[in-house]
Amino acid sequence: MSDADDKDDKEVSRVLGLVHGQVCYQQLPAIDTTRSAEFYEAVFGWQIERPYPSFEAPGLIGQWVDNRPPAPSAGPMIWLHVADVDETLDRVTRHGGHVLEPPSPDGPTRVLATIADPAGNPIGLAGHQLPRDPGPV
Repeated sequence: MSDADDKDDKEVSRVLGLVHGQVCYQQLPAIDTTRSAEFYEAVFGWQIERPYPSFEAPGLIGQWVDNRPPAPSAGPMIWLHVADVDETLDRVTRHGGHVLEPPSPDGPTRVLATIADPAGNPIGLAGHQLPRDPGPV
């Protein structure tokens, strides 16, 4: 099987797995699409399609666009699950983003933080922990 066939099979599987109302494509405003692509690849492990400003993230595909301005204080905001909030915030600052809101608990099993990517787009981070077993009752 060629790489092109494998890519086609992955796309067919992705499309067949979509459900009504599911977010399936994201355009992220960028001032420098290459810099933004490198940021999301380094911080979140997204697959980048070079030389195009396209990406594949878990359950989502999309692209960076430079024909719309970043929206730091308006419009919908995407929230990304991260395995370790503190480690992710360190990666954010090392790769050109900055922390807008530091981590804070949101219920017993979730920690939220907000960052700005290199273009200034706010991105929510959500870290999840399994509830602790209360032991025998």
